[in-house]
Amino acid sequence: MAPRIIISSFKGLSGKTIISTALIYGLSKRGLRVAPFKVGPDYIDPSYHYLAAGVPSRNLDVFLMGIDGVLRRFSRYSKGADVAVVEGVMGLHDSMDGVSELGSTAQVAKALRAPVILILNGERVNRTLRAVVRGLKEFDKEVQIPAVVLTNIAGRQAEKLGKSLAEEGVEVVGWVPRDEEVAEVFSYRHLGLVPARERGEPERLFSLFERKVLPYLDMDKVLEIAKSADELDGVEPLDGGGAAGGCRIGIFLDRAFNFYYPEVLERAKELGEVFFVDATKDQKLPEADLLVIGGGFPETSGELLERNKPLRAEVRRYVERGGALYAECGGLMYSASSVIYNGEQYEMAGIVEGDAVVLKRPVGHGYAIARVAEDSLIGPAGAEIKGHEFHYSKLILREK
Repeated sequence: MAPRIIISSFKGLSGKTIISTALIYGLSKRGLRVAPFKVGPDYIDPSYHYLAAGVPSRNLDVFLMGIDGVLRRFSRYSKGADVAVVEGVMGLHDSMDGVSELGSTAQVAKALRAPVILILNGERVNRTLRAVVRGLKEFDKEVQIPAVVLTNIAGRQAEKLGKSLAEEGVEVVGWVPRDEEVAEVFSYRHLGLVPARERGEPERLFSLFERKVLPYLDMDKVLEIAKSADELDGVEPLDGGGAAGGCRIGIFLDRAFNFYYPEVLERAKELGEVFFVDATKDQKLPEADLLVIGGGFPETSGELLERNKPLRAEVRRYVERGGALYAECGGLMYSASSVIYNGEQYEMAGIVEGDAVVLKRPVGHGYAIARVAEDSLIGPAGAEIKGHEFHYSKLILREK
């Protein structure tokens, strides 16, 4: 099994994605084959991993796929890699229910036998960080925590903290000073970071890593820690889905719709011919047996989507003729009559007679188990499906 590390912290919004993506980029620049992963169901953080590694980042989610599924997926997609970098979710021990370890980064770390590097904010704190590290190490002694990276800190303070943390058996393998450019590039919106595809400018991202992050990280030490991971024996890699052939599938993929797990796109290609649609630019919809409109942020591209009236009409006619459509999250918003966001209303495809209203607070957030009400594209009636929801929009149906 490939050498591996997990990047975690004691809470969310701690800089895990910045450090993880910088490490992935820095290791790739060394000529190493890096396999990126993300704990949990997130779409956005892996989009940054993909930019840095040049290969898709895979999700490792115990709730959705079980421990065996996590191990088999990791085995398959880390095969042939020189090192695997796994970005955690929220805090190290934060879990699905807040009581058990289910779905936590710690649970995945133990399953993968992977050492954890903690990202800790060193701003306005000193000896308390030692207490935090001791608590995280003592809470579950099966989780290996050999090192930390300190953020928002100056070199002198990092040196002092390093001596303190060494008393807990933890080494400082990097410190990153506070920087306004880093904060601006990795800005947050309601679901987290702005998606990499929407942001664009990968060259600026790489330049920022080379100037503001990588000079402060001990890459040799990080690699040494990754190589210290215990062997994982007897894990059978996840099999591919196998070809089914013959189906022509259209998938919306652009700045507005880009929340897809890579396995979904790969499986679609196994099923037949795939073509992609840019809902902000393309005006014609080619013939398809299935049209897929995934998640994203259609509200931030509302003007572009509304302006593309020809494509909206094409999608509506496709459905009226009996075409198969799978639309979720942002795709459901596009299927509605309109999207209402920040006081503006944008006309959409009008397949579902209702308005998707984007609110200030989450409408749905967390894991869910759904049962299929009647036979459909999703599955037969009664089938149970595990999923995850995180959205600020609410569909309000219009009265007929």
